[in-house]
Amino acid sequence: MVITMSDNFDNRRLLEKILCVLKLANYRIIMKEKENILKNKTKRRIYELCDGKHTVTDIAKELNTTQPNVSYHLSTLLESGLILYEDVGGKRYYFKSLE
Repeated sequence: MVITMSDNFDNRRLLEKILCVLKLANYRIIMKEKENILKNKTKRRIYELCDGKHTVTDIAKELNTTQPNVSYHLSTLLESGLILYEDVGGKRYYFKSLE
């Protein structure tokens, strides 16, 4: 079997198309996961509060709940990439990602 330059080009185009479809499918899965995370009322409220930078203490006070409860929900939001954090002077500030 002889492989020509044209065959390589066609194979590469096919692989690029497959990769594009897989990226789109992955993007849709990720967006659906994020949508499902935000269906939880507490997580959604924390996400909404993180328009600015807030500590766990700030968020707990605003939601009238405990710091462990906020930390639990923040861990899911961090894992999903919806929320990021920055450590400043011994405090950790949470904020929305740019996605």
